[in-house]
Amino acid sequence: MREFCIGLWLLVATSVPAAAQDAVYLIRHCEKELSEDDPALTPEGRQRAANWAEMLQHVGLDAVITSNALRTRETGGIIADALGLDVTALPGGDTAGLLDVLEFDHEEDSVLIVAHAETIPGILESLGVMEDVTIDQSEFDNLFAVLGPSSDAPAYVRLLMP
Repeated sequence: MREFCIGLWLLVATSVPAAAQDAVYLIRHCEKELSEDDPALTPEGRQRAANWAEMLQHVGLDAVITSNALRTRETGGIIADALGLDVTALPGGDTAGLLDVLEFDHEEDSVLIVAHAETIPGILESLGVMEDVTIDQSEFDNLFAVLGPSSDAPAYVRLLMP
């Protein structure tokens, strides 16, 4: 975990953000129950969310945005509670609405987005990331960091939680 935090710190410290959006971090919701239409997190998922909060405590987050699914709201809520932040839940799959919220409500902020394996690639593309991103349904350990997302060439890195 120490190496992960050092890598994240180096990314933040050596990148030059654009004049507008400072940074956008994206994670997939944590491990979920398999029994319901709108499942809650498993105990492992709640622990992973707490680990994300610990890892993200020094990146200077200003806000947490989630989809309106229970599993994303729980993941984001655990992180936001640990960091003293509010959570905004938006309709899942509404990338245009999410981009509006980023542009108008969090223009100069560092924001964590908690989304889904199916929606993260589209969000990244909308933020200017040109890499083809896929997330397997069994993956819950990816952190995507986009610095200066409103610039022509945002800095982008994909890290894995150890």
